[in-house]
Amino acid sequence: MRLDEDDVVTLQQQLAWLTKREGFVQRRLAQAGIVDELLRGSLEDSFERLRHRFVSAIHTLPGEQADLLLDVFALSPDTQHVPELMQRRQIHGDKIGRKVDTVRTRETAALKALHSRLVTGRYAQAPLVLDVPEMHGGIIYEETSTLIVVENRRWQATYEHYRFANIAGELDYVTIGRSYPGVVTPSNKGDFKVNTRPVDGAGWNDHFWHLNTARTATEPMQDRTRYDLRFRLTPPEDGREPEPVTLASRALHHRSLLFTIRVGFIGERPASIWKFEGASPFARPHVANDYNRVQLDARGTATLTLRDVHGGLFNGFAWSWNA
Repeated sequence: MRLDEDDVVTLQQQLAWLTKREGFVQRRLAQAGIVDELLRGSLEDSFERLRHRFVSAIHTLPGEQADLLLDVFALSPDTQHVPELMQRRQIHGDKIGRKVDTVRTRETAALKALHSRLVTGRYAQAPLVLDVPEMHGGIIYEETSTLIVVENRRWQATYEHYRFANIAGELDYVTIGRSYPGVVTPSNKGDFKVNTRPVDGAGWNDHFWHLNTARTATEPMQDRTRYDLRFRLTPPEDGREPEPVTLASRALHHRSLLFTIRVGFIGERPASIWKFEGASPFARPHVANDYNRVQLDARGTATLTLRDVHGGLFNGFAWSWNA
């Protein structure tokens, strides 16, 4: 089994996945846990209710984007029984007099807009409406997603994805702090470079500078614009054997409208694993009980997804290797 950057589960990926095959149907929504979580008000909500909420969110977009998404998700009368995405794109292209490649390009932009509607809850039938200020002296994470990989008790890698809105004017870089040593590698799918600086007595700061389109020089991030930051953290190659890991958690600097953290185990799996939410460093639970215990999935991963997480407190998992 292998866990890497492609295994970082994000809303963006799940929305794109739901356009494929039969589209937005009950069987496939059940496999897209983040989308289901955002649409669900309670465990009793039926699929029809979730479907109505999803359509409601789509209808808040500009008309051309809404019509396109209804077609590609197989939610329009013209496409609801069409079993393949390429066929649905062709149907939409015929409607608007455009080729399939143009439809695909417009689809990407429309899915990004839908992403924002879902995480903010700004649509008529939303189960939870979040108060997101239009003016703010910093950034707001629309989505943060973390995958921590542990192989035979040792930390192997961490994969991070931050989708954020810059509402602080022009911004040269964003900083993410950490308390443990590691090698940071920005994703070649993204538009950032990194400069790492040690902080006396407090770990390291990773400064992510935004690159221009050609990736030849840095340029400021623009006000009221969304950005995707992806990177990988790996252990330093200093020849030392790392200690067994028993904790995977995150505390954010800024508010996150959608927060997902996963820990995946390759090889040996822990005897017990438990989750915690909104805990200080001194209040994280040290044992599993009936309320916090979690089960690993078939791939050996545990997932925690939360909405509207504010900075400062820790969310994540702890575990024990011994029964």
